[in-house]
Amino acid sequence: MRQLLILLLLLAAPVWAAVPTGFTETVFQSSTLNQATGMAWAPDGSGRLFITIKSGAIRVVSTENGLPQTTTPGGTALVTSLFATEPVVHTNSECGVIGIAFDPNFTVNRYVYIFVTISASEQQIVRYTDSNGTGTARTVIVSRLPTRGENHDGGGIGFGPDGKLYFAVGDLGNGTGVDADLTSMAAKVSRANRDGTPANDNPFNDGVGPNNEYIWARGVRNPFTLTFQPSTGLLWVNVVGDGYEQTFVVNRRNHAGYNDYENNQPAGNDYITPVIKYRTNNIDTRTLTATGAARAGGIATFTTTGNHGFRKGEKLTIEGVSDASFNGDFYVASVPSATTFTLTQTGLPDVGSGGGTAKTQALGACLNGGVFYDSTLFPAEYRGNYFFGDYVSGKFARATLAQDNTVATVDLWGTEFSSYVDATVGPDGALYTIGVTNGRLRRIVPNAPGQRLVVTGLYPRVVEGGRATFTVRLAEAPTAPVVVDAFRAAGGSTDLRLSGVSTFTFTPGNWSVPRVVTIEALEDADAVVDTATFTVASSGLTSESVLATTIEDNSAQFVLSSSNVSINEGGTATFDVSMNRAPASNVSVTVARTAGDTDLTVQSGAALTFTTTNWSTPQTVTLSAASDADNADGVATFTVSATGLDSRAVTVTEVDDEPLAPVITSTAPLTAVVGNPYRYDVEARARPVPTYTLTTSPPGMSIDAATGLISWTPTTAMTVPVEVRVANTVSPDATQTFSITVKEDEAPRAVLTRPTAEERVSGAFSEFYGDCIDDYGCTRAEFFVDGVRRYADERTDNHFHFGGEHNRWDTTDLAPGGHLVKFAVVDTSGKRHEVEVKVCAGDGDCTLVPQGPPDAGSEPDAGVSPDAGSQPDAGSQPDAGPSPQSPGEDDGCGCGAAPVGSLAWVALAALAMSRRRRRQA
Repeated sequence: MRQLLILLLLLAAPVWAAVPTGFTETVFQSSTLNQATGMAWAPDGSGRLFITIKSGAIRVVSTENGLPQTTTPGGTALVTSLFATEPVVHTNSECGVIGIAFDPNFTVNRYVYIFVTISASEQQIVRYTDSNGTGTARTVIVSRLPTRGENHDGGGIGFGPDGKLYFAVGDLGNGTGVDADLTSMAAKVSRANRDGTPANDNPFNDGVGPNNEYIWARGVRNPFTLTFQPSTGLLWVNVVGDGYEQTFVVNRRNHAGYNDYENNQPAGNDYITPVIKYRTNNIDTRTLTATGAARAGGIATFTTTGNHGFRKGEKLTIEGVSDASFNGDFYVASVPSATTFTLTQTGLPDVGSGGGTAKTQALGACLNGGVFYDSTLFPAEYRGNYFFGDYVSGKFARATLAQDNTVATVDLWGTEFSSYVDATVGPDGALYTIGVTNGRLRRIVPNAPGQRLVVTGLYPRVVEGGRATFTVRLAEAPTAPVVVDAFRAAGGSTDLRLSGVSTFTFTPGNWSVPRVVTIEALEDADAVVDTATFTVASSGLTSESVLATTIEDNSAQFVLSSSNVSINEGGTATFDVSMNRAPASNVSVTVARTAGDTDLTVQSGAALTFTTTNWSTPQTVTLSAASDADNADGVATFTVSATGLDSRAVTVTEVDDEPLAPVITSTAPLTAVVGNPYRYDVEARARPVPTYTLTTSPPGMSIDAATGLISWTPTTAMTVPVEVRVANTVSPDATQTFSITVKEDEAPRAVLTRPTAEERVSGAFSEFYGDCIDDYGCTRAEFFVDGVRRYADERTDNHFHFGGEHNRWDTTDLAPGGHLVKFAVVDTSGKRHEVEVKVCAGDGDCTLVPQGPPDAGSEPDAGVSPDAGSQPDAGSQPDAGPSPQSPGEDDGCGCGAAPVGSLAWVALAALAMSRRRRRQA
């Protein structure tokens, strides 16, 4: 009973983030939001927040009276609804549903785009149509995005000011696609048309050459999130690092340098340097030369003994300079060279000095979602600020920008944003954040904003022929009705205009409900970007301005009836071509084979003409497949092209009609373990369809005659011969002979990676993880401190963490001195192995601290995480490499989604947080 009472009290305790004075946060919660990976507000002013869930769901939080809808008025238990569920999702490690974006013309077409891992070898971008709050008409927009089904999948997705779809994939955890490799979308930012085809003007588009036509920029390790700056349209990409967490402003052809460079990119060759960076799970300390401090006219110039790697706006602590007037906390004002930087130190005398150090901030180990503050609820100095957070540390930071759009300052703004993954600005002007675990949605607002017009969405972009919205409300309850008008200011393009209601009355009862203002953009014949300013005004209040810009997405494009065509050998097949809109003049179209089997040709329709009147009428292309002597299926690519339009590719497959004797194409596994299932899926090419039989096999082994799947569970150690026969009506039959060596199940081996023996541990976010080496596989690892089990992690990939993820061991309750930590692993048959090391808490002597008998009520047994295979790989010190037994381990931070902790783990986390609050009190 005592344990239960403690647990309930812990669970009842609020879990608050620390936000600056003058701001208040409200924590909303729903278990349906566990494993959240990202979020975005529907850009139609409907007040719906879409949240992606790693395991496949896309859920929606609606608003009521301007606030997230809850089960009871004024409560914090959220009401959510299901928008859609991805039918097939691969969720190992960082995989799953990991990105969301809305079409720039969502108000009209209702398109929602999702980035999802569908298997251990493929990711996709799929599109849903929002039909009365339900996702319908699921369509695959981009397929065959690379993944290894593990980490560094990327997931960043969004639409740029050109109306194109941008998305990012990481290096898959093993360096795929890095550096000069332009054949793979891995380690890249890519760019597509809204229908998913590669944009014709992408920088590395080489037609039929080896390059992948989607690539826009390269050299990114793990771009889990990206966002477009509303005022400029610039693309900001947050890249999870190995040695450094980095934010890049990415343009055409840019190279972020990975895996050769992190925060030390050279000049030239399209390399870019981060605009924001911080050391992964550490800080940088740079030594100043003996004469390395000089101040003149309020500008202090410092010289370091080696390359410093500092960035403009970065906050530094200067210590130990001989003239103490140089010391303190300052922001980097400029970086004249690799060994010099300047700080603004006004009001101090011109003087020279030297010695001492410059240190950076410690912000965390896993950089996640960023958002620009695009509203007027916060104080004026917050407009256009960039907020971002760290998954591992839970720290939340604010960057201000200078007049030239460079970073002016970077400061820690909040702490304890647990398992942070994303942030967004709501139609109410509030800042919202979400974490992976516990389903917590945080809403942050200023305490006393003062009466003002709250306008959200200050820089809408409107597709020509489409519509976009912004919202208006009041910051506080008025004492009497307030009338607010929105209108187009003088000047600007008349192609941009208001549509619908633009005058609103706010009362003491409805002042907090955002009202929707709709802008429409008329189509025109030119390709010039149009702009117009709209004013929001009310008597006695300061007016606000909204700058609308058109997306010139009015070019005609091809529409194909199919992009995959099959032709029987000796026969023909067709596909149709039309256009999505009327061209400005006649368009001459060529259809030609650009790669592949020469037996496949265009029989008719090689030259088509579309005019301003027949553009929507499909025209037919007929393809033929010549008979040949072989019995192989031929494949060719045909390209539909015209000057000035994006080309379209059609994959054509010849279906050979000649009989084909069976050919086995798979390789059998040659080892098995007693008591564990053995599976082998025999694959074969044959025409007609073959049947599969076992001609030699051990007792109990079976094969599915139609699919070729062999199933067997061996009961004793032995070596057995197996022969498979695959037959159809064509001779000869195919046979495959092999031997399976069955061995007894061996005990597992525990490999503790962190902490190491005698390692100094401290803080609430320490490392405690390792691997299980086993002949078949492990199911669980247990973590002990001074003989007491503190956590159990259950998963199937043999890599285990205290707390279910990196940096979740709270060591603040350890007394100074030595402590024994034990890592135990259990395999599928229940066999066990453990390893124990001594660690040192505090700064003094490391003699073992005497331990009394465990108090069963003092520490809840933090049980097994139900989805422990889903956490990001969010690592340790930058130089702490992987153990030899785990070559894929990423100690920097893979950062995708993390698991939902068990009930007891929630209690343990609450206990740790409670201790931290007591220490701070």
